[in-house]
Amino acid sequence: MSDDNMHDDPLKRLKGASAPDPRAEAKQRALAAGMAAFEAAQKKTETRPQGNHWGQRLTSIITSWKGKTIMDMRLPIGTAAIALLILPLGYQLYSTTSMTAPTGVAVQQPVVVEPPPELAATEEQAPPPATSTTAAAPEPAPLNDSLADSDMARDAAAPQSGGNAAIVPKQQMSVGVAPAARMAESEALYMPSPAPMPSIALQPTEPSGDAFTSFDEQRLKAVAEEPVSTFSIDVDTASYSYVRRILEDGYVPEPDAVRIEEMINYFPYDYPSADSASVPFKPTMAVYPTPWNPKTQLLQIGIKGYVPDAGEDKPANLVFLIDTSGSMDEADKLPLLKRAFGLLVDQLSANDTVSIVVYAGSAGVVLEPTVATEKAKILGALDQLAAGGSTAGADGIELAYRLAEQGRVSGGTNRVILATDGDFNVGIDNPDDLETFIKAKRDSGTTLSVLGFGRGNLDDATMQALAQNGNGNASYISSFREAQKVLVEEMGGTLDMIAKDVKIQVEFNPAVVSEYRLIGYETRALNREDFNNDAVDAGDIGAGHTVTAIYEITPVGSGGELIDPLRYGAQAETGSDDEIAFLRMRYKLPESDVSQLIEQPVTPDLVYGDIGEVSDDMRFAAAVAAFGQKLKGSNYGSDIDWDEIEALARSGKGSDESGYRAEFIQLVQTASLLKPNTDSDPCDISASDEVCE
Repeated sequence: MSDDNMHDDPLKRLKGASAPDPRAEAKQRALAAGMAAFEAAQKKTETRPQGNHWGQRLTSIITSWKGKTIMDMRLPIGTAAIALLILPLGYQLYSTTSMTAPTGVAVQQPVVVEPPPELAATEEQAPPPATSTTAAAPEPAPLNDSLADSDMARDAAAPQSGGNAAIVPKQQMSVGVAPAARMAESEALYMPSPAPMPSIALQPTEPSGDAFTSFDEQRLKAVAEEPVSTFSIDVDTASYSYVRRILEDGYVPEPDAVRIEEMINYFPYDYPSADSASVPFKPTMAVYPTPWNPKTQLLQIGIKGYVPDAGEDKPANLVFLIDTSGSMDEADKLPLLKRAFGLLVDQLSANDTVSIVVYAGSAGVVLEPTVATEKAKILGALDQLAAGGSTAGADGIELAYRLAEQGRVSGGTNRVILATDGDFNVGIDNPDDLETFIKAKRDSGTTLSVLGFGRGNLDDATMQALAQNGNGNASYISSFREAQKVLVEEMGGTLDMIAKDVKIQVEFNPAVVSEYRLIGYETRALNREDFNNDAVDAGDIGAGHTVTAIYEITPVGSGGELIDPLRYGAQAETGSDDEIAFLRMRYKLPESDVSQLIEQPVTPDLVYGDIGEVSDDMRFAAAVAAFGQKLKGSNYGSDIDWDEIEALARSGKGSDESGYRAEFIQLVQTASLLKPNTDSDPCDISASDEVCE
């Protein structure tokens, strides 16, 4: 080859060129890379205690036709890890240090790789970015793409020939970045992308897994069209204790779990009691301003069951039907259940008997009818219960009623007490057949109460249905304190029934009241004709039990009417304003099938102009009604603030010997944190004028 040809050869010219001096920043980058590699190698060789980390004695057991071979995997995995670390760093040094080609030497241009068709289609469908006069913060890019995105953004900002930004491959490092930033980019480029962090969103209402009867809120009614309201009384308290537990756990209960009448009736009220067992209660009534609506009033009706003399001791024949399936193996289920029944046994006397039946994989009698004075034997039988197995087709309910019939007492209480976390597969699979069976046993004199335990599997809907058909009570035992309330403080009233099939009917005077609505009792509503039909079942009242019902009424001419009068409807006759409404109550004595009637007018002398003038009990009951409506998201009573509810409850706290009212006030404070006032009024947030008008 001639000298001329040699000079024309670019490789020969490159061979004769002198290498440029290394730049200072390149040295710093190389030094930083070397230190990072050294530190990484040091971390790999740190000594840790044997067996204390999964990577220290990593082995593989290989099964082959020659037998099992155990191979230490530390060396190959360590070598692979070092190689994965060094190779990227070496390439990084090569592409960013003084080994870069000198000026004037031709460098091959990067090849633009076309994206796959499906990716290109996706990019074409993507909407263009929104434009704004204010610079928006860039979206954080995935770690693997952070470097390329920063370079592409920089290059896209520079003017390009033809109006198109140059496509820069991810391998090409940006120039002019500080060494520390360069090192961070290098590590981000070759480290695997971490799993995305789950998005944490506040879920105030927890999907509980518990089942509740679905119902619509009592609607507002025009007196001119529907002047009569009829319902069955309710002394169940399960809703309040369940709602309290959900709130204390930091969640808002689902609306169907909030039954306002059960929340009001959870608390004892000092209504005057009846004078004799033949007329076991007398109503107490008052009309006063509504705390959440200045244009309406509340009509409150309260009754308290007759309290027998302390010397009276009616016999009780009790059968505990206990769910011992595997789902009961939690601290707030079977262990709490056993302690709760232990409290009940301590309250029983020599006139009482106890039997125990369990159901799980199969039904069985744990304790034959035993006199309650043999407490050690009864408590021992309870103590040996253990949860296990599935609830599969046991005939527990029939066995329990068989024992109840075996130990029947005359003139006393014969009751099955079913305790479960919600699994009602007690032998009769069809719910309608089960209710029919319980009704038949009720008519023969054996009643049924239900105690619910735990969360996640609670079938509250079935609890309510069985207790109502069994002429018993439904309670939810959320804690040992609640067990004490239900099975100690209230058990006398639960076991000693003084009246059954108690119904209430209120007829409003259209000359005084234009509209009304009953607060709660949605699942206890009766037809008007059911009131005089003794074949229609209703609620029962035990000794000393209190029951409260509250109507919100709109006085004629108050300006608070929500229902327009009918254009062609029959106009209500101008009647007397001597009565606001008329109350009727029907009940049966425990041993009778014929109902008795109590009647009492609601007269103007029962009206109070200021809520502060009524009793503490009435103000507190109104506060609980307001609480239930706001918590449930009522269409009528959600405008009142939590602070107003708390102030009203404090004004009606009274002596509060049991501390339940003080506990309620704390519950209001908890609810205010979980469901702020703005949740109930869209105009308190940023709503448009059209929404708020």
